[in-house]
Amino acid sequence: MRTYSTSEIAGIMGIHPNTVMLYEKWGYLAPVERRKNGYRVYNETHLEQIKLVRLALRSQLIKCYMKFEVQNIIRSAARGNLKKALELSREYLAHIQNEKNNELRVMKIIRKILKNDLQEEKDILLNRTEAAKLLGVSINVIIYWERNGLLDVPRSKNGYRVYGENEIKLLGVIKVLRQENYSTQCICRMLEKLKPGSEGNNRFLSGETEDSEELLSSLSEAECDVKELIDYIGGLINKKMEI
Repeated sequence: MRTYSTSEIAGIMGIHPNTVMLYEKWGYLAPVERRKNGYRVYNETHLEQIKLVRLALRSQLIKCYMKFEVQNIIRSAARGNLKKALELSREYLAHIQNEKNNELRVMKIIRKILKNDLQEEKDILLNRTEAAKLLGVSINVIIYWERNGLLDVPRSKNGYRVYGENEIKLLGVIKVLRQENYSTQCICRMLEKLKPGSEGNNRFLSGETEDSEELLSSLSEAECDVKELIDYIGGLINKKMEI
């Protein structure tokens, strides 16, 4: 069986050697043999496992639980249990497909929030404490959202944050998405599509995306990636059966 050094296998995969060693540290690879001088020796199995890892991690982790499901798939494969990895991948695909249906429901809630044109909201100007009370969250929660770049709040002449109609609606959208356990990174990307005046925002408010596959998140892309992962693991299983 052909062997590779750390730099060689990293070069083949187009990643940094430190990334390869991190995969080993995280349990994403089978045990790696060491030479007498301490240098790592990788083989074809490790190359296949790194390809699996790269494919499994290609999708954006849209919801927090996805991280753990992906890790379980990768580590099962690293332990040599490809059948278990395949089973977990199929379960993961089913979860993603369920999440796609759930997101269509969430999109309806968000659309309702953004279309709310009550006059009292148009004239509203609140400080952070008042905004938190209106949303039913703590001040610290709003501070956390702001620090993570989920919203940019204008300030008054004296430097205090002022929450108007747009900010209140945006806070409501963020609250819904956080309750659905979307990751902070995913929420940031979803909010980009909802910027006032943008093409994505106009299409979203018009309802054009309501019954289509065009979701706010990248769940559709994640679904395609997992299907490819399932095919890859299935190919590895067939390959081993032929040996």
